[in-house]
Amino acid sequence: MLSAQNLLDACATAVLAVTPDDGLIVAANQACEELLGYATHNLIGRPITDIEVGLQDLFFWEEIREGGCSNTSNVEGEYRHENGHFLQVRKSVRCIEDQGQLLCVISVHDISRAKQMEMESALAASLLAATLESTADGILVTDLDGNIRNFNHQVPQIWQWSAEQTVSGDDLFLHIESQLLDPAQFRAWLDELYSDPYLASQHSCALRDGRFFDLSSRPQRLGDTPVGRLFGMHDISAIKHHENELRIARDGAQAASKAKSDFLSHMSHELRTPLNAILGFAQIISADQDYNQRELGSYISKAGRHLLDLINEVLDLASIEAGKLALRDEAVDLALIIQDCLELTQNLATEKNVTLLQTQMPTARFMVQGDARRIKQILLNFVSNAIKYNRPQGTVEMTVTHSTKHTWRLMVSDTGRGISVEDQAKLFQPFSRVGNNNDSIEGTGIGLAFTQRLAELMKGQVGFTSTVNVGSRFWIDLPCAKGLTQAIKSTTTCASGQRNILYIEDDLLSQKLLQAIFKQQRPNYNVLLAGTGKDGLNLAQHQHPDLIVLDQHLPDASGFAILEQLRSNDQTRSIPVIALSGDALEDDIQKALHMGFDAYITKPLEVKTALPLIDKILGNTIEGYQLKNNKNKSL
Repeated sequence: MLSAQNLLDACATAVLAVTPDDGLIVAANQACEELLGYATHNLIGRPITDIEVGLQDLFFWEEIREGGCSNTSNVEGEYRHENGHFLQVRKSVRCIEDQGQLLCVISVHDISRAKQMEMESALAASLLAATLESTADGILVTDLDGNIRNFNHQVPQIWQWSAEQTVSGDDLFLHIESQLLDPAQFRAWLDELYSDPYLASQHSCALRDGRFFDLSSRPQRLGDTPVGRLFGMHDISAIKHHENELRIARDGAQAASKAKSDFLSHMSHELRTPLNAILGFAQIISADQDYNQRELGSYISKAGRHLLDLINEVLDLASIEAGKLALRDEAVDLALIIQDCLELTQNLATEKNVTLLQTQMPTARFMVQGDARRIKQILLNFVSNAIKYNRPQGTVEMTVTHSTKHTWRLMVSDTGRGISVEDQAKLFQPFSRVGNNNDSIEGTGIGLAFTQRLAELMKGQVGFTSTVNVGSRFWIDLPCAKGLTQAIKSTTTCASGQRNILYIEDDLLSQKLLQAIFKQQRPNYNVLLAGTGKDGLNLAQHQHPDLIVLDQHLPDASGFAILEQLRSNDQTRSIPVIALSGDALEDDIQKALHMGFDAYITKPLEVKTALPLIDKILGNTIEGYQLKNNKNKSL
């Protein structure tokens, strides 16, 4: 016969027997040990209130002692484990009589895990609700038949629908259709969505009240199985209205631009017709045997040809803005263009007492892709401006370098009056002539605007830097001729014994100083110039100079930032870099050497000490040694 204790121990549910009058445990099965951690003999004789510690449990046993035993089912409570932590339980109590003694038999189930999952589920639901309500978009969830399952507060506001109303999905969608300018398109979109539960799609719609919405829908999935649909409703009214305003403004600007171009074209024709007669008769007068007549005729011809040049510039700009300017797409030899420009501007340079220079020219042919006549026109504009706005005994310098692997840069530098920061912003605006003293200089003020547009049409770009009372540099970048990129030798290819030094410095005078020093004392050192950190990094990567001299304060980055990028690039990591800066404090010098500069030179430059240091670095580089940092390499 199976004993009562063995029967209890065979039960998987924890069972306790308690006397109702004193609340002492008189029996417990093996499952109680597993649930509560107590050995059975430690449970026997222990008050039940040592185990059941919930407030409602204490009240329950107080009622039991006062009124006798009563049956309860599925009551939740809190039990204390032997190690001190608490368990959430569900218990049932049955009153029985055993050998004349009344007992309360408690069966206990641990529901701690279920309670934890319930809490996690509640938190997830709370998070989902907070997420739904925090967005400015409307969010709607339906089942696969279109019945509404959930929505946030934005949906009723968007569609002016009372959330208190109990409506079906069809009712809501019909309500939406009634507000749309094209309800049929919306209905077709819905039909497509609900015919394919896996489909994700978007739809834009316009409302009768002037609003616009982007609607999106994607499947709600349970695992990989679609169980419903999620709709997002994003108000794009402000964007659409802004787009419409921009469209109106664009159309108005295009109409105004076309009207201006048509007007200029018509006016140029009307001006050229009488000018034809003026120049024609001026040539006849110039052929007269009388000296006075010839002189008067030359004055008329000169003034007439200047007027013709102005008309041609205006017509060219009008043609570009009207989209009627045709350009050739051909390989162009820049050397020939430069030679022609030098010959054409030499007389003007002589008249203004300005010297024209060619420096830093490639040793091989340098071909670009574009229109030869227009490239010459751009260069003539740069050079003539550099001469006209220069100072007596000034210089105009032309250089050609690679701005990128696939681009040539043609630069014209001058030593003129420079351009103020205020005037630089309007430099490329048509009919704008900057500066306070430009009335004595002939021109229309459209040359640079025309130049910029021409460059863009040839897939190039123009740029400039300028310092007041120091000078300006204008350049144009043009793509290398098609198929010739690999055949072109590097711009910095030098004869035996020559070395290339990249000087990254935004101050024009400092650039010219280093150039002058090397030209006089180290003619075999070829100087590459960059005015910004970005240009310097580009030149370093593509020209691979033997040495880089780096200013510490550039307009777009610090010297340390540029050095870090040089050292992180496999193509430039091994190039020695010298810091050249006005920061002369010992802490600044040591910091620069610690950060990885190979040497440090302070301004003002001491030529007799700086040149030997540069010679040493270049000499070690030539011999194949990487010059190591040490804290004494500073001047």
